[in-house]
Amino acid sequence: MSVRRERRKDPDTGRERWFWIVDVDWEAPDGSKTRVRKVSPIQTKRSAEEYERQVRDDLLMGRYGRRKEIPLFRDWYHGRYWREWVVGRRNKPSTVQGKLSVYEQHLEAVFGHKHLDEIRAGEIAAFRASLVEKGLTDKTINNILTILSKPLHYAVDVDLIAKAPKVGLFKVEAPEIEFWEIEQYARLLTAAEKEGPVVQAAVSLAGEAGLRVGEVKALRWREDVDMVAGTITVNQQMRQGVVGTPKGRTRRTVPMTALLWDALKRLPVTREGLVIRNLAGQAKSDENQMKNLSYRVCRLAGLPGRGWHTLRHTFGTHAAFFGVNPWRLMTWMGHKRIDETMRYVHVADGHRRELPPELIAAVTGELDPDRRILKLLGARRQVNLRQPDGNGTHAQSDIGIKLVA
Repeated sequence: MSVRRERRKDPDTGRERWFWIVDVDWEAPDGSKTRVRKVSPIQTKRSAEEYERQVRDDLLMGRYGRRKEIPLFRDWYHGRYWREWVVGRRNKPSTVQGKLSVYEQHLEAVFGHKHLDEIRAGEIAAFRASLVEKGLTDKTINNILTILSKPLHYAVDVDLIAKAPKVGLFKVEAPEIEFWEIEQYARLLTAAEKEGPVVQAAVSLAGEAGLRVGEVKALRWREDVDMVAGTITVNQQMRQGVVGTPKGRTRRTVPMTALLWDALKRLPVTREGLVIRNLAGQAKSDENQMKNLSYRVCRLAGLPGRGWHTLRHTFGTHAAFFGVNPWRLMTWMGHKRIDETMRYVHVADGHRRELPPELIAAVTGELDPDRRILKLLGARRQVNLRQPDGNGTHAQSDIGIKLVA
């Protein structure tokens, strides 16, 4: 038989298993004989039979044995793969930046000089071990391996190589959500108000509506803010000065709390262009500038320094504390899957809090569930704050760590 199953050692795992192989005896017109014994690139009987016909056609036409030119990884990565996959699929600016950075820092030295078909499971296993020895986290290693895997799989899709090696990702649990306690968040709002209306509005957009920092920077008055309806529509985000679609390419509309509406109302600008901008009217495109701004507000509030995303987590966690419908919260947060939203619900369930009396008073008589949640979120600023102690730092409120009703 020209096509049959044969037990062989798997080059990737080192274990024996069954393979479909092609075994062809060929006699050329000049009397020379050739025997071709090859493993079928695709392991099904029908694919092996098709591969056998290709081998016979190549032998007949004198094409067999001419090796297809396989590009180097560096040429493939920056050439056809980059144009057809990264550019052609409109990868987001943050994704493009990440792929360039990972290639330069980790992939170029190890794989850049290798042909695509020379990158096998063994080489990847050694590379993964080197990343572990450098002390990188499992999540970071997975990100690097994923960026390595995609160009190899695309090379299979366009028939440059027969098979892409497995990269072997680590199983990683989702990181714990980090959020501010209600009293801590009230202190942050007080500190932001002292920094001026622009900082107050930026902190409120993240903490009162759950916007990511890139979405805060890209928010526009005319297109995204409806002061009459009291809504924020997230249409875009900004990273490194480049404007693109929000994460997940999902547009969403979030209702304003009374506190957020008031913070936007206080901005001393004509309601055109960007909402959050420099004194000269330009976008706050400097990533470090925004990061430093967040840490400065934390210091003024007497709290440990944390980034903007903690404010977004605070919005989602507090809304879950207050009993928001998870599907409603999913829409407000712009999640693609409900399991992303349920992380906040699980945190709220595991760290229940007592409602401060200021919040209870704010929703007395309110029966509509969504308006009740918005009133609770917007009333967090009213939570009683203690005065700084003798060392110039704020004493911790009793509200911060109590378990809730």
